[in-house]
Amino acid sequence: MNIKYLGADKFEIKAGPVKIELGYKLTIDGFEIPGAGEYEKAGIGILGIPDEDNTIYVLCVEDINICYLGRIIRELSVDEVKEIGNIDILILPLGESGTLPTKKASGLVAKIDPKVVIPMLYSDLEEFKKIEGITDGEVDVYKVRAQDLPEDQRRAVILKPSGK
Repeated sequence: MNIKYLGADKFEIKAGPVKIELGYKLTIDGFEIPGAGEYEKAGIGILGIPDEDNTIYVLCVEDINICYLGRIIRELSVDEVKEIGNIDILILPLGESGTLPTKKASGLVAKIDPKVVIPMLYSDLEEFKKIEGITDGEVDVYKVRAQDLPEDQRRAVILKPSGK
């Protein structure tokens, strides 16, 4: 699977022949997922959780659980974290106006406890890098398989916005 950051809150995920576009709307091979609820499309399990003006999406793609928090502006309750479940890759906003401040976002990362974190909408990447202990640079595309996910230590992946 390849994950590419298109900028702002938009991502493109390619899993074999399937193309997923994440943003304010979620589309799979051009089919728009209508928001909150449980769905399956092209072999991908989807859970949409309503959150004020936002939908949190949990996707199961190639045996990897991905949580996309969208433009979340608040911390999640214990029950909401349980509903999200075990997450391998967490995509979350990071400090840009209208999203969670960086320190609160890092607290949310600790609650959800994913194996990999991918930030978006970041206004202060340096603060996040310091909090999470990131020394790696940015990459254009994150290529990942389930067997390659880290086991013992969380990894943060900083993707360069491509603008498609």
